Amino acid sequence: MEVVNRLPKPSDPVALGRLVSAQQILCSRCVSEEDCERAVELLEELAKPIEDGGFNYFPAFLTLASLHEAGFEPAISQDGHKAARYYLKVLTHQEAATGLGASELDEAATQLCSLVKDGKAFLAEEEIGQLQRLSKGEGAGAVGSVASWAQFASMEAERRMQESREDPKVREQREARKKAREEQRDQDMARQKLAAQEALARAEELRLEGNDDYRQGSLSGNSKKCDDFGRAVLAYARATTVLSECLSGLTAAVAEAAEVRKQRGILHSNAAQVQIMVENWAEAAELAQKAIEDDPQGTKPKYRLARAQLGLKEWESAARTVDGALSGMAKQGDREADEIRLELWKIAEDISKAIPSWQWTSSKPAVKEKKAEDDFEKRIAGKWEYGPPGESSHHYYEVVLEKWGALYWKEKDMRIDLLRKGKLRWHGEYEMISGMVLNLSYEPGADMLITEFTAPDDIPEEQRWKGPSKFTARRRAEPEKPPMAEVVTDLDPPPPPGEMQLQPPVEEEKAQETEVLPVGTPQELWLCGQADFAGRYEFLPDMATPGAASGTARAVYRREGSGSPLYLWSRGGNWGVSESLNTSSLGAPFLTRCPDTSGRARHPLEVRRPRWYVRKGRGQEDLDAGVKLQAQPPSASDLQSCASGTATSSTSEARQGSDELPSSISIAGREGSHSDINGRYELSKSSWGGHPVYTQVEPPLPYDQERPLALFFDHGYWAIARGVSSLPRAMARCHPRCAESPHPGEVGGAAWEFLCDNSEYRVLVSTDTRKYNVDRRVVLEALAADGAVISRSMAAPLPSPSLSSSSTAAAAASSTAPVAAAAANGTSQRLRPTPPWVASGTAAEGEGEVRAAIVVRDGIDVDMQNLSLEVGPQVLKIGLEGHDVFELDLPSAVDAAVNPKARWLEKSRTLRIRLALSEDDAAATAREAPPIVDAAASARDFGSGMD
Repeated sequence: MEVVNRLPKPSDPVALGRLVSAQQILCSRCVSEEDCERAVELLEELAKPIEDGGFNYFPAFLTLASLHEAGFEPAISQDGHKAARYYLKVLTHQEAATGLGASELDEAATQLCSLVKDGKAFLAEEEIGQLQRLSKGEGAGAVGSVASWAQFASMEAERRMQESREDPKVREQREARKKAREEQRDQDMARQKLAAQEALARAEELRLEGNDDYRQGSLSGNSKKCDDFGRAVLAYARATTVLSECLSGLTAAVAEAAEVRKQRGILHSNAAQVQIMVENWAEAAELAQKAIEDDPQGTKPKYRLARAQLGLKEWESAARTVDGALSGMAKQGDREADEIRLELWKIAEDISKAIPSWQWTSSKPAVKEKKAEDDFEKRIAGKWEYGPPGESSHHYYEVVLEKWGALYWKEKDMRIDLLRKGKLRWHGEYEMISGMVLNLSYEPGADMLITEFTAPDDIPEEQRWKGPSKFTARRRAEPEKPPMAEVVTDLDPPPPPGEMQLQPPVEEEKAQETEVLPVGTPQELWLCGQADFAGRYEFLPDMATPGAASGTARAVYRREGSGSPLYLWSRGGNWGVSESLNTSSLGAPFLTRCPDTSGRARHPLEVRRPRWYVRKGRGQEDLDAGVKLQAQPPSASDLQSCASGTATSSTSEARQGSDELPSSISIAGREGSHSDINGRYELSKSSWGGHPVYTQVEPPLPYDQERPLALFFDHGYWAIARGVSSLPRAMARCHPRCAESPHPGEVGGAAWEFLCDNSEYRVLVSTDTRKYNVDRRVVLEALAADGAVISRSMAAPLPSPSLSSSSTAAAAASSTAPVAAAAANGTSQRLRPTPPWVASGTAAEGEGEVRAAIVVRDGIDVDMQNLSLEVGPQVLKIGLEGHDVFELDLPSAVDAAVNPKARWLEKSRTLRIRLALSEDDAAATAREAPPIVDAAASARDFGSGMD
C-alpha cells in the first residue's frame, strides 16, 4: 500500500508495532476477511484520541480513506461516503498542518474534491461548514492548495444539497434550460468554426496573392518593384482585415481563434518583410510587433523586428529583441531555425559595434562548413543553340554570368535576369511583357538546357503563340580559330614590289573617335547637392562613351577626392554619377541620375529640363530639386539654395503639417464612365512619395471585387487608381496649380481629368497610350474627423466665347482677359510688389467667403501679436512688425465690417485668412448657373489631357 508506506512513523513504540502489523496484513499475498477486519481495527485504534483509548495517530485516516475509496478484497467494499469523511477528518485535525507534509494534504484535498464532484459522496451541512472553514485558511487550509480544493468541494456539495431539496418540476425546467444552453453553445461553436474556416481560406488566397507580388518585386532588375511591393502590402492588409473581423466573433471556438490569430501574425510578419525591402523601417517595426503579439513563439517576426530597429538606429531595443529571440531558440535545432539564428548573430555583431558593452546571454554557434558543390551557374554559362538535331542552327541564345554574380539570359535584343529556384533550375520574367516567365532546367549528364516560356494569363487566345513553348537547347560548338600566321596571310597580303602600304597609327584612330564630341564641350562641371556626389567633375577626353547614333560619343567626367573617384557619364538614356564605368546597373548603380528624354545630349548640360533623382536605397530613388549641374563654380548663395532645396525635397518636409491633413476626402459630381470614383476616401497609414494616401471606403465594394480605389500623388498629379504605384493607370487625375499640394483639397482650383481612351500595342514592347478628358462638374471636399468641411475644391468655369464681332466687344474682351484668366484659375490677380518676407500669397473664393494663404519665408519670426490686418473691399493688407506691408488683391468684394478669421500654421509657415463676402457678391454667387462648356473648350481640354 503506497499510502501506508508514505505515512510518518508514530513516536510511541506500541503504536508503531500496531502500524507495522496493519502494514504486514495489507501487503500480504493472501488476505482473509478476518485479516482485513483486523487491519481496519488496528488503524481505527491508532487514529482514536488518547482519551478514547487510542494513540491519536490521525495519519491512519489516510490509509482508511484509501481503502474505502478503491475497495480492498475480500472484506472492504468501495464506499465514497466513508472515504470522504476520512479525508475530511485528516484535513480538519488540529495537528494536520504540522503533522503531515504539503503533498499528503494536497492529495487528500484533491481526492475529497473528486469524490464530491463525481457524486460519490454527499456531505451534511456540518461537513460543508468544515470545508468552508478550510477554504478560509483554518487548519490545513493554510498549507499548499488545500484552501482552493476545499472551496471547490464546498460549493459543489452545497449545490448538490440544494438540488436534492429541489422540487421535481423545477429540476426538470432547470435541466431543460441547461440542455437548451448546451444546444445553443454547440450551434454557436459550429457556426464559429465554419466562419473561421471561410476566413482562413479567404486570407490564404490573399496571402498567396501577396506572396506572388512580393516575389515579383524581388526579381533582379524589375523596374516596377515598388508597384509589386505596394500590391503585396495591400493584399496582406486585406487578408489581415478578414481575419480581424472573424476573430472578433470567435467567442466559443478557442482553438480556431488561436489559429486565426497565428495566421494573422504570419500576415503581419510578411507585410513587415515587404516594408524592410523598401526600407520603411517604422512601418516594418510596427507590423513586426503586431506579429509577435499574435504569435509570441514565432522567430521570423522577432528577426524582422530586429532588422527594423537596426534600420531605425534603436540599438538597445534591437539588442533586447535579438537577445530574447536567441534565448527562445536555444532548443530549436531545425534547418530554418539555424538559418535565422545565424542571421540574428549577424545583426548582433552590428549591435556590438555600436554598443560594445552589451552582454549577450547566448553563445554564438560555430559555423558549419558547407560541402563543396558543383557551380552549375558557371557550367550553364555560354551559347546554346536550338533547332533540328544534327544540323548547324543559326538560332541560339546565350547565358551570361557576370563577375559580381548576376546571371541573365540573352537572345539578340532580349534580356531576362535569372533567379535560382533550385539546384538545377532558374527562372526570370521579361520586363517588357508583364507576366511572361522564362524557366530553365539543366541536365548535367546530357549537358542540355530545357527552355520553357510561360505566357501571361491575360493574353487573348487568338494572340497566343501557337508553336512550341518548351524546347531543348544544346551547347553551341565554337568554331576553331585558325593559326595566327594564316590570319595574317589571308587578311594582309604583302604589297607588290616597289609599293609601300600605309598603316594609320593607333593614336590617330583615337583622335578620330573623339573628334565627334562638340568643340564647346565643358572641361569641368560643378554638381551641387548632397555631399556624397557633389563637387567638381573634370572632363576626360580619352574616355568618351558611344552614343545612340553611329559616329557620336558622349563625354565622361570624373571627380577626384579623398575617397574613391566618381564618374559623371551616360548610360541607358540617363546621365548619372556612379563609382565606376560599368555598363551594368547592378554592378555600378547611379547615385543620382538625370533622364535624357531626347537621347541626343553630348554632355549633361545639353539635357533639356533636367530632373535629378537621388538613390535612397536598393530600387528606390526620389526626385531632388536641390541637385543642380552648372559650368561655373557655385557661389555661397548657390550652395545655400542647394542645401535648402535638398531639405525641401525630403520626405519629412513633404509630410510637414501631417496633423492638419483631412481625415477623409469626399468626391461627387462625376456622371457616366468612371462614376465609381464618387464616394468617401479615408486617410490611410501609408504614404507615397511623401504625400498622404486615401482609400475609398464608401460606397462599400462587393466582396469579390479587386482592391479598392486609392487617391494618391504621383508624378505631379493627384491620381485615382486601383492600386498605389508609379505611373499608374489612373481613372481620374488632377494636376494642382499651386506649387505645393499637401493634400487633394488644395489643388488651386484645378480641374479633374478622366480616362476616356486607352490603346495598347503589345508585341515585344508594351506601348500604352491614354487620353483624358476634363470634367469641371466634379466637386472635392476635404473633411475633418468630425465631418466638418475643411475646404471645397471645384474647377472654375471657362469663360463663354463671345459671339459679337464688333471692335468694341473685342476691346472689352481683351481688357478683361487678364482678370478673367485669374478668376478661371481660382486665384486673384496680384500686380503689386511682394516684400522679401513673403514667399507666396494667394486668394480664392470659396463658399460665401474669400480664403487667403500667405507663405512666409524661412528665418522670419512670426507671432500673431506682431501681425496686423487691414481689410478693404478689394484688397487685404498684412503687416509684420519690422517689415514692409504686403498688399494682396482679392478676387471678389468682401465685407470690411466683418472681422477676418486668421490662423498661423508653424509647420507649413502659412498664414490662412478667411474673409466674408459682401452681400451683393454672395447673392450673385448663389444665383450663378452651372458652367456651360462649349465644343471648342471641350476640344482644348481633351487635347491638354493626353499622355
